Amino acid sequence: MFNIILSLGIIILFGILSAKLSNKLTLPSVTGYIATGIVIGPYVLNFIHGDILNASSLISSIALSFIAFGLGQNFTISQFKRIGKSVLFISIGEVIGAFLLVSLALYFVVKTPLYLSIVLGAIAPATAPAAVVLVVREYAKKRGVFSNTLLSVVAIDDAWGIILFAFSLAVARSLTGVTTSFFSTIIKDIFHAFYEVLGSLFLGLCVGIVFSYSLKFIRTPSRLLSFDIGFILLTGGIAVHLNLSILLSNMMLGATIANLSKDREKIFSILSGFDPPIYILFFVLAGASLELGNLRELGLVGIVYVFTRLPGEMIGAFIGALISKADKTVRKYIGLGLAPQAGVAIGLALLSKAYLPPDAGKLILGTIIVTTVIYELIGPPLVKLALHKAGEVV
Repeated sequence: MFNIILSLGIIILFGILSAKLSNKLTLPSVTGYIATGIVIGPYVLNFIHGDILNASSLISSIALSFIAFGLGQNFTISQFKRIGKSVLFISIGEVIGAFLLVSLALYFVVKTPLYLSIVLGAIAPATAPAAVVLVVREYAKKRGVFSNTLLSVVAIDDAWGIILFAFSLAVARSLTGVTTSFFSTIIKDIFHAFYEVLGSLFLGLCVGIVFSYSLKFIRTPSRLLSFDIGFILLTGGIAVHLNLSILLSNMMLGATIANLSKDREKIFSILSGFDPPIYILFFVLAGASLELGNLRELGLVGIVYVFTRLPGEMIGAFIGALISKADKTVRKYIGLGLAPQAGVAIGLALLSKAYLPPDAGKLILGTIIVTTVIYELIGPPLVKLALHKAGEVV
């Protein structure tokens, strides 16, 4: 095992090399980063110091804060007028589609208990915005309607997913007898979900207003970069302290700034020279953290989950796009772009483990960890394929 500084250097340099190799194989850089993590991680070469692996949740939180901030710039009033209706219907459609298809398939085909089917179905719509953002940044140099819609959908669908999961978990707890009061449990869990979603949006709005009105004191690019970083970390830190969503709060921070500031182009573009090493660290460590040994334990529940989640998202997103009269390319290919799944899903699975009987929680967490390995590897190439089919790969 190498020391911490040497490990960090290896992660970043190997990440760059793997991105080059991935590009030669016409694969997204994200796939290369994750593959590098698997190879240099503890299960193969063991080049990464244990303290770095232990800090992976901190690095993930920081990386997701930057990613969410960048996503926020897609929510300007002018853009929302253009594609807002489509984003709303597509995001709700894909959440409902994935939930229904996964839940029904598990319950009727595999004969999984109803409460387990409901919870796994509620986790299914969660996407990995980080992977989607990086693939779009890499290939869609000139963003069109498709990539803008995709980024907006992955930014907002986690909000719907959190609310759906809270309701589903409450129902599951009542079905298992963990709680005797069905309605009080639902009210409590739904309140929790709305607190997380609305509280996160309110936090991002408040900090964004402060940022926008403080910007007049910042006159140099270097200070603007520091200002950006400081406010992103501040928002993420407050969100963690208040048990809010880092993703939603920083997304709202970015959206508020994009709508209030005249210098929005400068504010967002200046981060492009700073954040690549953070993203490399994030995805390499994500790969290093994947427990490949668990793939052997992928049972029938996991297999059905893998084969129904993406079709459910695609069908739901297609129906949502059809109802909202979205662009033809959006209708046909938006579902493919929603394939990646990672941290948010594992977080929801951990919550299930905490609130459901031990055996149920263990099955849910084990299933999601295994299926995440699969979707982390196949997801980014599918996003690239969606962009290519939509004609937005340059």
